Amino acid sequence: MLRTRWAHPRPFPFMALRPSSISKLVVFGFGLAIVPLVLVIVSVTISIAHFAEQGQTSILRAVAMSNAANRMTNAVRSMERYGLQYTVLQDQALLVLYQQSYDDYKKAAAQFTAAAPSQSERQQLGSLDTKLLRARQLLPIVALEGNRSALESDFSRAGTEAQHLQTAVNEGISTEVGKLGTRALAIKRMTLLEVLLVLPLSITVAIFFIILITRPIRRLDQAVSGLGDGDLETPIAVSGPRDIASVGERLEWLRTRLNALEAAKLHFLRQLSHELKTPLTAIREGAELLQEDLGHALAAEQEEIVQIVRDNSLRLQRLIEDLLKFSLAEGQAGAGMAQTVPLVTIIEELLQSYKPSLRSQSLRLDLQMDPVNVWGHRDRLRTICDNLLSNAVKFSPPGSTIHIRLFAEGANATLEVEDEGPGVPVAEREKIFDIMYQGSASSSGKVEGSGLGLAIAKEYVLSYGGSLELLVEESSGACFRVVLPLAEGPNSPNPANSAGRLRHHAASAGAEDHRPGAG
Repeated sequence: MLRTRWAHPRPFPFMALRPSSISKLVVFGFGLAIVPLVLVIVSVTISIAHFAEQGQTSILRAVAMSNAANRMTNAVRSMERYGLQYTVLQDQALLVLYQQSYDDYKKAAAQFTAAAPSQSERQQLGSLDTKLLRARQLLPIVALEGNRSALESDFSRAGTEAQHLQTAVNEGISTEVGKLGTRALAIKRMTLLEVLLVLPLSITVAIFFIILITRPIRRLDQAVSGLGDGDLETPIAVSGPRDIASVGERLEWLRTRLNALEAAKLHFLRQLSHELKTPLTAIREGAELLQEDLGHALAAEQEEIVQIVRDNSLRLQRLIEDLLKFSLAEGQAGAGMAQTVPLVTIIEELLQSYKPSLRSQSLRLDLQMDPVNVWGHRDRLRTICDNLLSNAVKFSPPGSTIHIRLFAEGANATLEVEDEGPGVPVAEREKIFDIMYQGSASSSGKVEGSGLGLAIAKEYVLSYGGSLELLVEESSGACFRVVLPLAEGPNSPNPANSAGRLRHHAASAGAEDHRPGAG
């Protein structure tokens, strides 16, 4: 198997470590593209989880402190009410209620302390404990002596201290809620920033690997299309994963093989044409010698046989030449160098060679030609125009007119050749461009064609990306239209025809068509 020589350096240094298959490259590229996104997702998830945990802890702490502060406030009020009532009524039940309120306070204070208050809140709680302890110590003395002012003062300060503590707790909760909001906003901004940083990176990596994956596939598609279009000269070099590169090497081997087969085919056809034309030439020359030297000694039937031999040898020679032309039209070889070609010049040269045939049949020409240039091979363009003109001359009745129109339309040049002959029957319009097909109207011609002229013309036209079609006209006759791309750059009009469109109405005598390209 032929090994492809890498005509271009690999597009990426990364490809020095080529994966063994395109599927591995796809998996690796996909993984590399989503890694940054996965990292962002993990980071955001951790941040949100930490924020949720912190928020839950803060909320539970705030709820516990708020409940404890409320219970302490209520307990202080109950202690003040029961204590003052006890000093007046001296009822032991009130003293029991006072003790229960004090126990409730101690439990609430313990819950408050367990919620990890701030330093200032602990100081306020200590101050409140001190005042309540003094009030409890004064309670029996006041009950005996009856002086309640000191006890009322301690209870009042304790109530105020409890109220301040509750207010401080509420303010602390508000501050904590504000911190949580700020933290949430920071997480939101951080997430947005990470996405904005990572998303372009992931997109860039994805685009990089898309190009890395699609470039060799696109190159394979171009190579296959080139082979299908007959381009056997351009080497095929495909870089990429090993399996894709292996397919490229096989395509290069196939191109080389097809190129060799094409060259062998052309060599065979040329050799065969030469080998066939040599005996045909001898047969034709022998028939002509018989006519010239022994014509007076030949009987009428013998002279007719000699004429049949001569005419059929000429027809067979034209058929061989047309077959060789058609084989060349299918390939890329033998076309020569493409150039800018003025179609008007080619048509005028061909019409000069058709003057005897036109004059012998009294055929007229209606020429409407704009000076347009097309890009192509002069010999091929001449063959296209020659085949269309020879068909028009061959099938035009004596005294009729052949219409030739050449004009530019958009980016294309359009050539229309129309005769006033019998036209093409509806049943034969689909086959008129087939190889070796001759329509029913061909039997009316004095010289039978090979059936390859239109096929050769269409192959040449298609090789330039143009089109050749038979227009359906209501009037009699056949009208063929050729569309070819214009040459790049401004057209170069013929100075002799700079006055405008050419219009000729010439009467000429016509003869039967002896062109090898007539279809």
